[in-house]
Amino acid sequence: MIDVEKLWRKRRNAHLTQTLKYFSLMANSGLIVSLILLIIVGSIYYAKLLKALPQDFPAVLILTLLFSFLLTKSAIRTLLKEGDLVFLLPVESGMKHYFSKSLSSAIASGSFITLFVFTLTWPIVQVFITDGWKMYITFAFFLIAAKVFNLYVAWEERRLPYKSHQLNYKIMRFIVNFVYVYLLFNEAYVFLIAMFAIMYVLKNFVFEVFKKMHGYQWEMLLAEEQTLKMKGYRLVNYFTDVPALKQTVHKRPLLNKLSTFSFEKKNMMPALFMKTFTRSGDYLGLYIRLVLIGFLFLYLVPPGWWQLAIVLLFFQMLALQLFTLYTQYKWNVIYNIYPIEPRVKITAFIKWLRGLLILQGVLYGVFYGILTGDWVIALLMPATAIVYSLFRLPSLTKKHITLSS
Repeated sequence: MIDVEKLWRKRRNAHLTQTLKYFSLMANSGLIVSLILLIIVGSIYYAKLLKALPQDFPAVLILTLLFSFLLTKSAIRTLLKEGDLVFLLPVESGMKHYFSKSLSSAIASGSFITLFVFTLTWPIVQVFITDGWKMYITFAFFLIAAKVFNLYVAWEERRLPYKSHQLNYKIMRFIVNFVYVYLLFNEAYVFLIAMFAIMYVLKNFVFEVFKKMHGYQWEMLLAEEQTLKMKGYRLVNYFTDVPALKQTVHKRPLLNKLSTFSFEKKNMMPALFMKTFTRSGDYLGLYIRLVLIGFLFLYLVPPGWWQLAIVLLFFQMLALQLFTLYTQYKWNVIYNIYPIEPRVKITAFIKWLRGLLILQGVLYGVFYGILTGDWVIALLMPATAIVYSLFRLPSLTKKHITLSS
């Protein structure tokens, strides 16, 4: 008989060990310094942004939507492996304690994330809704209680055999969460008691029935665990090489024209890098997000020469995060037997990345010029990208590739 509690502890300890290992590698990355600088700049202008918001700013509606999504989204790490479909399925009746440990772990992490997000948005609550440490504790308590409820019923939802049925109940939870959070931020505590009654009925007379009707959906639980694991790997892969990462390939036929493939040595590597960028993993989404976040900082920070330092920081962030694209093929046998010298591959990668950085600089310059009318600084932004890509990028690229080899 398998000791499921011992099995859970073993897998949890292995997961924590791996997480700490990757966290230490992330902490040694230069990107951490960039993020710290962004946090410092963001904290400085957070207060200024609050003062600039109009009195009729719909804070209640925006916070209600934010926390409704946050409460409804209920990820649960089960730490299942593919072999469990063979070895643990026969002892399904004894897996209750194993999955209860998974749920308890998800409740702890979910409660922490909910409290963290609420703490970040607390200044908005202070300005537009209410103030005082008692209200902070009250709001935090009700939000964490709702998160615990959502995680519990979301786990029972996973017993349903069809994704469409799970989606229907998830939509129902979102509606309940929306009303609940809206009443909370309007301090309608009498109606909140009624919402608690509805939650109680849902928990004990709807979702509790699933236990009697359906067993564990092992294939779905395993697929969800693999998805959550790959998301974590993709996050770490922005900082350091993760051999276990499985990339998802997207079709994106309209973007294939940007990377017409050619077997000539001078064109082969740039085409491969562009195809990887547009179709593999989340590189394209990362690029778009960084550009949009850069727009936000250019909008919030007062105009001036220091804007060049901000765009330079975003160039550094983009370069550091796209270096993993080059090392993605390190374990690919076919890529390694290409009759192309490593020097040629590195040179092609630098030229390709230089093009993305210059495009990023042009976008920032156009946005800043339209926003402020100061076209002198706007023209200096793509010029800064060119200078950075010519002098800083080659040495940084070779250093990163050497360390990851």
